[in-house]
Amino acid sequence: MKNKVLAALALAATVAVGAFVGFKVATDDELRGRLLRGAQDIVDTSKKKMDVMTEDVAMRTAQVTKNPKINKDWVNHQWENVGY
Repeated sequence: MKNKVLAALALAATVAVGAFVGFKVATDDELRGRLLRGAQDIVDTSKKKMDVMTEDVAMRTAQVTKNPKINKDWVNHQWENVGY
């Protein structure tokens, strides 16, 4: 009985916090801007790391993460560097 009450309280607290965070993100332009800038910084950092990544590292990273897009992005970046 005690475990069920604790579980219900934990669920209610989680829902309340989630609703508050969702409301805050939806209504606060400054917070939303900071989150978007943070996400853009992460993307920019990834692109910078792609600049120095060798083909071998790109292949291994794609295999480990099971993400072939890494190879495609690396090849596209190489073609951009050449001028195509």
